[in-house]
Amino acid sequence: MALDERRRYMGHRVAYSLLDVGEQPSAEQIRVFEDICFTLRLASGTFRTSFRNRFADVNAAVDGVLASRFEADTALSIQDRAVSHALTSAEWAGDLFRRFPQAHFEASDLLLHLVQLTEPDGGIYIAEPDGTILQAVREPFVVSVHHPEGRRFPLHRLVALRERRRIEKRNLPSGWADKDSQANLNTKTISLVHPEARALAASDSRFVVRKRSVFDIEAASCDVLRTMNILNWGYFSEEQLSSGVSAAWHSVRPGGVWVVGRTMEDDFRNNASLLRRNEDGWELLTRVGDGSELEALALAWSPGT
Repeated sequence: MALDERRRYMGHRVAYSLLDVGEQPSAEQIRVFEDICFTLRLASGTFRTSFRNRFADVNAAVDGVLASRFEADTALSIQDRAVSHALTSAEWAGDLFRRFPQAHFEASDLLLHLVQLTEPDGGIYIAEPDGTILQAVREPFVVSVHHPEGRRFPLHRLVALRERRRIEKRNLPSGWADKDSQANLNTKTISLVHPEARALAASDSRFVVRKRSVFDIEAASCDVLRTMNILNWGYFSEEQLSSGVSAAWHSVRPGGVWVVGRTMEDDFRNNASLLRRNEDGWELLTRVGDGSELEALALAWSPGT
């Protein structure tokens, strides 16, 4: 994992505006982009932790299964959901296209960009597309607006409180972040898609990045579905996770493969399960590490559940 350890624990102390690296970023800009994304926390409380070669062992296991089940000229349909900045999707797609040149790869996430609002005095607010402001940048301070600043940083807490009051007085109109510009507003979008994933999508029509929920259903639309680091007990209830299992089954073609798992936070080890879609539910094909924490729930699920 290539990560500047000084940035590893800085989190929202780094201005999210630095994610705006343009279409031809330098190697340093790409490194900064990756480091910021590693600790970027959304309003929901989830983090967009991701890094290069994160799923190398998972990819190898999936590729082995696919090679044993499909001919090289098969026009496979692969969906990778909850992909964060989609670098891991681009890495996997590159490998798959060499083995299956007719394959089509869709990478998706619910959040593909942020919105930057620049005030007349030079202050900057960074928001999610629904208008929820995450961060305020006003030199020399970068503070979290949505999530509370830690008690160990009383000055930052005061600055964050001041910024929240400024936002309230600003009385931004509903939906202000939905458009690139609006009366009396100076806004722009900041892509959260990794520059290398964007470049692949621009150069190869087999690879696309789109907005989609992990719970979306497109009936029997793909041969392989991957949902890593999203469907877990820390984020969802058992009822919601059962809905995720159902959504996966309905989206994968009969005989297709669902890859579900989680990267452990302490050592970044992957635990994943590769499941085959049968008419009456899921069948375990193989595991990476200890397998997914969702495995038992998935194997007990049936279409009539």
